[in-house]
Amino acid sequence: MGLLKGYFKAVLAMLALVFSVWAKTLHAQEDTPVDFEADSVTVSNQDGSMIATGNVMILQNGDVLRADQVIYNPSTETARASGNVTITTVDNIVHSAEEMTLDENFTHAIAKPLLTNLSDGSRFSASSGDHVQNKRTVFDRSVFSPCKCDYDNGESPIWDLRASKSIHDIESRSITHQNVTMRIFGLPVFYLPALVHPDETIERESGFLTPNIAYSNDRGMTVTTPYYQILGPTRDVEFQPTNFQFRGQGLKTIYRQRWDNSELDAMIYTANLETFKKRREQVAATDTRFSTELGEGWKMRMRLFRTSQDTFLRRYRYETEERLDSYMVAEKITDNRYYRVKASDTQGLRETDTLDKEPSLLPEIYFEKITDGPFANQTIRQELSAQSLNNDEGHDILRWTGLLGTRFQHKMNGHVLTATGDLLGTYHDIRSNASSSGDTHEVGQGQVIMTGGWQYPLGITYGNGNTASAIITPRIKFTGIEGSDRTDDIPNRDAADFRLDEANLFLANRFQGRDFILPGSHVAAGVSGITENSFLGDVSGFIGLSYRTSGTPAESISTESQDSYSDYVTSLSARTPFDLTVSWSARADRKTFELNESRANAVYDNNGTFVEVSHTQVAESYFTNSAQDREEVAINVTQSLGRGLSLTAEQVWNLSEGQSKKDQSVLLLGWAGGFQDCVNLSLEYKRDPYADRDIQKVSELQLRVSFKYLGSITQ
Repeated sequence: MGLLKGYFKAVLAMLALVFSVWAKTLHAQEDTPVDFEADSVTVSNQDGSMIATGNVMILQNGDVLRADQVIYNPSTETARASGNVTITTVDNIVHSAEEMTLDENFTHAIAKPLLTNLSDGSRFSASSGDHVQNKRTVFDRSVFSPCKCDYDNGESPIWDLRASKSIHDIESRSITHQNVTMRIFGLPVFYLPALVHPDETIERESGFLTPNIAYSNDRGMTVTTPYYQILGPTRDVEFQPTNFQFRGQGLKTIYRQRWDNSELDAMIYTANLETFKKRREQVAATDTRFSTELGEGWKMRMRLFRTSQDTFLRRYRYETEERLDSYMVAEKITDNRYYRVKASDTQGLRETDTLDKEPSLLPEIYFEKITDGPFANQTIRQELSAQSLNNDEGHDILRWTGLLGTRFQHKMNGHVLTATGDLLGTYHDIRSNASSSGDTHEVGQGQVIMTGGWQYPLGITYGNGNTASAIITPRIKFTGIEGSDRTDDIPNRDAADFRLDEANLFLANRFQGRDFILPGSHVAAGVSGITENSFLGDVSGFIGLSYRTSGTPAESISTESQDSYSDYVTSLSARTPFDLTVSWSARADRKTFELNESRANAVYDNNGTFVEVSHTQVAESYFTNSAQDREEVAINVTQSLGRGLSLTAEQVWNLSEGQSKKDQSVLLLGWAGGFQDCVNLSLEYKRDPYADRDIQKVSELQLRVSFKYLGSITQ
C-alpha cells in the first residue's frame, strides 16, 4: 500500500510538472496568465498530448472556457474541447458548442455549429463560427434575433435576420450581416445585400432610425424615414425627410451639441408644400435654443422661433403652437441681488393676428436688491426696471419703474405679524400706432402701498386617542394703495390674464406687472388647513374672500359685481391611500354660491390602470369681452393589457353654453417590447376638429413599428 501511494504521488507530480510547462508555454506566447482546473489529467506516452477531463475550466485574460474534456497537442499547440463547451467573455457573451478547436493560447476558437448569447439575451446560431478573443466573431449561415424566447422548449422568435455571414466586431461594437433576409413570424419580409447595426453595448450609433407611417384625410399617406449621424462625442444631427402624398415634401433637421457649460439644440424646417397661398410654396422655419453660463454667476437662455409662413408648421404636424416667442434672457442671482436683461419678439400664426398684435420687447432691464434694515426683523427692497415694448395692441410703450420698500415680521407666541410699505414711481411714454399722426402722450404716476397682516398656525389632534393631527392657519391682511389712478390712460396688457385665486388674494397689487395699479383699500381673510388621515390620506384646503373698503372695481378687466365683497375663493386636495388623488379649486358668488370659475381633477393610478378626469369652467359674467360661458371636460384612460400591450384613450368635450361637442380625440394601442421584448408597435387614431385658414379638421391614422437594434432610440 505504501508503494502504491508513493507511485500515485509521483504521477501527480509529473502531471503537475507537465501542465506547468504547458501553461508556461501558453503564457509565453501571449504574455497572459492561464489558470487551469480539472477533475483529472492524463498524459499520452505516444505523442505527449495531455487530456483533462471532468469540469474542465481554463481562465485566460478574463475569458473562461468550460468543457467536459480538453485534449492538448503540444506538437501543433492546439487543443480540442468537447462536451458542453462554453466560452464566457469578460463582456458576458457566451459561446456554446459540442466541440471547439482552440489555438493561439486559447484566444482563437472554431466551432461547428456555434450558438452565441449576447449579454442582453440576443442570440446567434450558425452552422460554424470563428471567434478571436477581444476582436471578432464570424458566423457562417447565421440566424440572429434579439427576441427573448424559450428556445429550449421550441418557442420561435417574433422576428429574426438570416444571413450568409454575420460578423460581430467587438472592437467597433457593431454587427454586420451579408445577404440578409428579415423574417417576421417565420415569413420573409425583405432582403438586403448588407445590413449593419450596433450591438447591445452601444448607446448611440449612426444610421437609419425607425420609419413612421401615417394617413390623414388632408395630407394622405405620410412617410418619414429619419437618419441619425454622430458628429463627435458631444455632437449629433438627425434628418427627418417626409413625403406628404397629397401636399409635397418636407425636411426637419435636428442638430445638438454640448459643451461644459453650454447647450445648443437647433431644429430647422425646410419644405416645398401646399399652403393657402400656393399649390407648392418654399417654406422654412427654425426653433433654435441655446443656453450658457457667462462670467461670474450669469446664466443666459436664448430661443429663435420663427417661420416664413403662418400655417405650415401646424398643418403638417411639425408644431402645434399658435404663437412663436423668440427671446434672450440673461440672469444673475447673488445672496441679496437679482439682475435680469430680457429681449423678446412674438410672431402670431392665427388668421386674426396682425402686426400690432405681435409685441417686441427690446429690451427689459430689471434689478432687485434686498438688504437687512436698521431695525430688528426688517428688510429693505430696492427695485429698478426699464423696458421698451413695441407693437403692443397698437401701441409702442417705454416704461421706467422704481420702487423702495420695507418689510417687518414679528413672531409672538405662535402669532406671525407682518407689515410692508412701498413707494412706487412709474413713468410711461406711449405712442399710438393706430393714428396717422402717431399720437404720443406721457404718463407719470406714483403710489404708496401699505399692508399689515396676521396669521396663526394652530396644531390640533382629533380622532379616537388623538390619532390624527392637523394644522389650521387663519390669516388676515389689510392693504391700502394711495396715489394716482392711470388705468384709463395706460394700455393694460400685463394684467389682462388676471385671476382671483388663492395665490393672489393676499397680494398687495393683485394684478400682474406695473401697468394696472388701482388705488383703494381692501381686507382679505382666509383659513387654510392640512391634515394626515388614515382614511382620507393627505388633505389640504383653503377658503377665503376679501372686502373692498375703498376704491372702484376693476371693470376694465372683468365684470366683477359692484358689491364690495369678492367671490369666495376655495380649494381642496387629497392624496388618498386608495391610489386616488383629487383636487378642486373654485371661485363662487358670495350671495348665490354659483360657481363663476372652477377646476377639478381626479387621478387614479394603480397596477397598470391610469384614469384622469379633469373639468374646467369659467362663467361668461367673469370676462369683460366674453360672449359665452366656457366649460370643458377631458378624460384620459390608459390600461395595461399585459405582455407589453397597453390601450390609451383621450377625449375632450366642449360643454360651453349647454352643448356637448367633441373636441380632440385620441385612441392609441401600443405594444412595448412585444411578448419577447424585441419590437415596439403603436397604432394611433387622432381626430382634431380645429380649423384655421387652410388648417382643416383632421382625422389621422398613424402606425409606428420599431425593431430592436434596427433604428429605434429609447428614452
